[in-house]
Amino acid sequence: MAAGDKHESGSEAAVSNFELQFCKEQIAASDRYRSQRDLVNALLERDKKYTIAAVDSLIETYRKGKVN
Repeated sequence: MAAGDKHESGSEAAVSNFELQFCKEQIAASDRYRSQRDLVNALLERDKKYTIAAVDSLIETYRKGKVN
């Protein structure tokens, strides 16, 4: 792309909007969620893919839930 060209090609736009997605088993086995493994296993569905941001959001929402 030329320095003055501000338009991205279709493939470049797709790559810049792409976020990695992981299955429940990959997330539960990761070092990042080691201390929250039980919570991850309880909150996530088996046949669904999640981004890291989505998992963090689910955990945060769960932790902010009201206790009766």
